[in-house]
Amino acid sequence: MKFLYLIVLSLTLAATSAHGATVSGGSLIINIDRDAFENGIDLDRTAAPSIYVEEYYDASLASKTFEELRDYNTPVDLTDYAANEIPATGLKFTVNGAHVADNPSGRHNSATTFTFDPNDITGTASGSIGLAGGLRYRVDVAPPTNRVLMGDMTLTYNPAEALKTPESSDWVIYNTLGFKAVAFELFNVVSEINGNVLSLSGELGYGWGFDHLGAGPARNANARIGTFSFQTSVVPLPAAVWMFMTGLIGMGVSGFRNRSA
Repeated sequence: MKFLYLIVLSLTLAATSAHGATVSGGSLIINIDRDAFENGIDLDRTAAPSIYVEEYYDASLASKTFEELRDYNTPVDLTDYAANEIPATGLKFTVNGAHVADNPSGRHNSATTFTFDPNDITGTASGSIGLAGGLRYRVDVAPPTNRVLMGDMTLTYNPAEALKTPESSDWVIYNTLGFKAVAFELFNVVSEINGNVLSLSGELGYGWGFDHLGAGPARNANARIGTFSFQTSVVPLPAAVWMFMTGLIGMGVSGFRNRSA
């Protein structure tokens, strides 16, 4: 009991001196290097690129089902592999708020749950930043399975993922549309806070979500396939909220100690 009291006391003191925050608004911008991207994909049945971006959709299509996104604006002739390629640069994914509308069938658009201490971003980062929008790729295989969706993404600080590719950072972008997987590993990430603006930038690499296409870090570790930039506003959390959240962490530590004893 005395130990638990000391834990709670220390957390209370820490919470009064820490500066908890979350984020609001802003966007992630992705720029895919078209040639580098397709060179790592082990699917090449025709003279067309092995993979390319066929469709980009923004937050306005959040109400579409998985099937509607798969079929949205598709060409009539799915055997014309190079008919519908679009530029893969300047692709914007807006930051979701703390609440999102109910997801339609097959969708997993996520609210932003990210919290951190601006004085120690990586040491305190928790939760994820929900991102609205997505991409559809065309791959060089026979139809109708030559379209691949990626979307309902989250930007997450997860050191466990970085262990899989030594040169990658602890930040990753997850795909949750259809199934959850790392869409992009992130390299050479630079993070900074200027005033109330949090910015990140760096390079894109294949996530293990591309493994089924013959890419992914298992075969293309440390490959660079583009760049990204991210900017959002830092919003301070009320002291009581931050204290409650750090208190939950403390209770978990205490519980673990009791079970170990």
